[in-house]
Amino acid sequence: MEQYVIVVETGYKLGSANHKITPTDPMERLEAQKLFIELMENGHPDLLPEKKDTSILEVSAVEFIRLHRAMGGAVELDRVTLARVR
Repeated sequence: MEQYVIVVETGYKLGSANHKITPTDPMERLEAQKLFIELMENGHPDLLPEKKDTSILEVSAVEFIRLHRAMGGAVELDRVTLARVR
């Protein structure tokens, strides 16, 4: 049976190395797709902490980027990817 993981990358900012990469445990496809959609809808703050003033950009059916404009105009990027384990 195929297994899937979601990789959550948070906190990318220009000139900063304070980002975090968090993969989930492998799971079945339907469970992973459900979690992916919930993350896109601001669920699971333990994996993807909530932020105000964000835009969600759907890159594909298996990846989205969240852009956050911080004070002073700095842009912070979070990326969430749903991937099949091979």
